[in-house]
This record gives sequence, structure tokens and C-alpha cells, in this order.
Amino acid sequence: MPWLALVLFLVVLLLLRQPAIAVLFELAEDCSFDWGTYRATLRITRAIELLRPDALMRRSLRQLRVHALEALGDTPRAVEAARHLADEARSADDWGLANTAINTFINAGLYREALEVERGWPHPETSPSHPLGPDEQRDLARLNLCEALYNLGEWDAASERLRALEEAHADEPLLRHALLLQRGWILAHDGHAEEGLAAMDRLRRDELPRVYWSEVAFTRAAVLLVLQRHDEAEKAAREGLSLARRAASLRNGLFMLGLISLARGRLEEASRHFEAGAAHPYKGQGGSALLAWGECLEKLGQGARARGAWRLVLERDPQSAAAREAASRLEQAAH
Repeated sequence: MPWLALVLFLVVLLLLRQPAIAVLFELAEDCSFDWGTYRATLRITRAIELLRPDALMRRSLRQLRVHALEALGDTPRAVEAARHLADEARSADDWGLANTAINTFINAGLYREALEVERGWPHPETSPSHPLGPDEQRDLARLNLCEALYNLGEWDAASERLRALEEAHADEPLLRHALLLQRGWILAHDGHAEEGLAAMDRLRRDELPRVYWSEVAFTRAAVLLVLQRHDEAEKAAREGLSLARRAASLRNGLFMLGLISLARGRLEEASRHFEAGAAHPYKGQGGSALLAWGECLEKLGQGARARGAWRLVLERDPQSAAAREAASRLEQAAH
């Protein structure tokens, strides 16, 4: 009887729907955080939507899509979606959603917007719907806000925030090693490179999502650069480029090579690396490297191009401390 076959088909479909959703979602997460195949992430999330997932799963799908769009370098769409995600994070009391929005804002150079996500948070805890517990989700978001602070030039505030999180002695491996990554970057900036290298030596990159391993290599390169161990710094930077899966990471690697060449006094080589980074489709952040490109061009006697590089800082990373310095350089050049 046709009607009986139809009923059996619908029953089987209903029974298999939730397992199918779970398997596909795990695959989408692997694409985003292990393999860096972000277009596949977007396709899988659309397929899951066809299976009519529940409200909680739809929220997780929106979060994955924001992450994928940001990683692909589709910054305008990622930021627009992140604004909605930030509002949803507050209403749902979900620090996991908030962290995705925070990372998206930071990578777009919207540091103040990232900090605003944390302000006025309705409750201190988050929903227990994530692999990380409530405290870890909250602390991971607050850890990432260190980057917003130091890009604004507030290095001491970033270090103090980091110290408070370190003193919590979190047992979550992801958080512990992410703390070491940020600490290494701050120590490099402050000139405490030996301490920074010690922090990087304690960091196990396999405790972080694979798509962020390139950032571990770039941070090590930054520490080695302060130590004037240029060959090792370049090796680390090139390793980071080989590991890069996110658009921002590829661009960051080109800028890091420029900084290393500049420190070596190889001005023409440095300018080529900076120019390649500036031409990369990913345009968010990068103010400090663009500022350095301008300095490199000025040393090469290319004043007009130097001013063009500094104007790019104002255009692409306007909230950064680098933008304030670039504006000062442009003002001096005008007199």
C-alpha cells in the first residue's frame, strides 16, 4: 500500500534526522577548525538547515558561518553577521557566541566594538551547551579581548587582563595554551624576548585548533625578531605561512617577512613583502605593518609612497594606535 510506504519513509526520516544533523555538524566543525576548508563549512551548514534543526542548532550554525566568512576574508558579511551574533549572545547569555563575534570584530579592526560586547553583560555565566564550560567560554572571550586592547595601544591594560586570567589557573588546555600565545606576543612587544621565548617553548600547539597553528609560528617569529635571531625568525615565519589556512594568517605572514627583512636592513626585500601583504585581499587590521612599510619606503627615499602607506593605515586600521602614529607622520610630512 503506497500510503504505508510513505508513513514508513517518514518515520525512518524522522529517526535518522537528528543523527544526520549531529554527524554533519561535527563535519562542519572539522572543516572550520581542523582542515580550514571554510567553503565546505558554508555548504554543510546550508545542508543542515534543510533538515530543519532545532533553535539551539540553528544558533550554532550561525556561529560557524560567521567564523567561516571571517576566515575566508569576507569581512563585510562577517561583521554584519557578527553584530547580530553579539546581540544574540547577550540575549541568550552565551559567551561562545560572544567570542565568535569578538574575534570577528578584532580581525576587522573594530577593537572598540569587540570590547563593547563584554560591557553590560547580563549575567556572569553562559549556557552549558558548549564543549567548554561556562567559566572557560567567558575567560576565552576575555582573553581574546587582550588583542583588542593592545591594538588600541593599551598594552599595560592587556597585560593586566592577561595576568588576572593566568592567576585563575584554568585547567582547560585550550585556554592555558592560548594564554601562553598572547603572553608571548605581549612580552615580545615589551622587549622581554627571553621570557617570551620561554612562554612559547611551553606552548603545545596541538592543544589549539589547527587553523591557528600559523599564529603560534608568527608569534615565535616576533619573539625571535626582538632577539635579533633573524634566520630563525624567518624560518618560523615561513613555517607559519605553510600552515596558514585563514586569509588573515596568509596576509600576516607576508607582513612578518617584511618586518624581518626590515630589521635586517634589506629594504628593497622588505618593501616587496610589505607590498604583497598590502595587496592581499584581506584588508583588516595590519596597521603596525603598514606603518613599518611607510618607514621602509621613507628610508628608500620614496616619500610619496611612504605617505601612501601611512594613509592606508588610517583607511584599513583606523582605531589602532598605529593609525594615531600614521596621522602624526602625515602631519609632520605636510609641514
